[in-house]
Amino acid sequence: MPRHLRPVRACQALEVCSRSWLLKSAMLLLFAPTLLGVASAEPTDELVALVNDYRNENRNCGIRPVQSVGPLTPHVGLSKLTASGPDDLKEAFRAQDYTPSKVQVLQVSGFGSSNSAMDMLKKHYCEPLMNPQYVDIGVSRTGNTWRVVLARPVVSPNLKDWPDEGREILRLTNEARAEARKCGEKMFEAVAPLTWAAKLGAASLTHSRDMASQNYFSHRSKNGGQVNSRVDEQDYAWQGVGENIAAGQGSAQQVVSAWLSSPPHCANLMGKDFSEMGAAYAIDKNSDTTIYWTQVFATPR
Repeated sequence: MPRHLRPVRACQALEVCSRSWLLKSAMLLLFAPTLLGVASAEPTDELVALVNDYRNENRNCGIRPVQSVGPLTPHVGLSKLTASGPDDLKEAFRAQDYTPSKVQVLQVSGFGSSNSAMDMLKKHYCEPLMNPQYVDIGVSRTGNTWRVVLARPVVSPNLKDWPDEGREILRLTNEARAEARKCGEKMFEAVAPLTWAAKLGAASLTHSRDMASQNYFSHRSKNGGQVNSRVDEQDYAWQGVGENIAAGQGSAQQVVSAWLSSPPHCANLMGKDFSEMGAAYAIDKNSDTTIYWTQVFATPR
């Protein structure tokens, strides 16, 4: 979920399975029935962007309102899975060197474009698309049949302390900013690298810890604070601020990949008006998604 303030302004957060199995590994496997539509090749990463755009807004899944959730990280291995059901899915994950804690597979057929496939997914699979526990996505296409794999990996045991992971996010962000890229429908030129700001790192850590300990996902904290107030609390004088948040990703690489695959988050990363950033994560194993990430951008006054 992105947030961009120039200066302070309100910002809104950018969503049925037939059977399920619970295996010994505690991996939850859910296969959806194939849905048929009316029969151009478009890249599967376009469907990933559409899914992330969908997750970025509040939704009504049937009669139940669902809050916006973080973007999903594209995972090449998930797009290469070859499995026809739960019995062979575990082996397919082993072949891709992916250890999931939860998985759901959605499939729709008869759609020649990513937009038409997404329309059917939204109609029938709102709840899994908006499930905050899924953090990775793989999309494959065979003819007019689209398969979407939603998954959550086990958190990496090699995760470093938050300052190290925050600086890795800085490195990956600057790597992305060094090249022109398209965020959704908008093209961004390459822009200057950002520098690390300790106060923005502290503001990021404050919000990540708050989300983790209080088990919520939003730019607005439980006490009503937003990114501008959190930056103000660090005595950082700013002209403009922005914020990306995510939940569930197990590494800096995964979270930056998720942000780059979500048009509004990508736009924040490529923002030419920002010159500094900080980032941090926090973990609470009793929360819905275990790990929460915050990235704060700013330009000092």
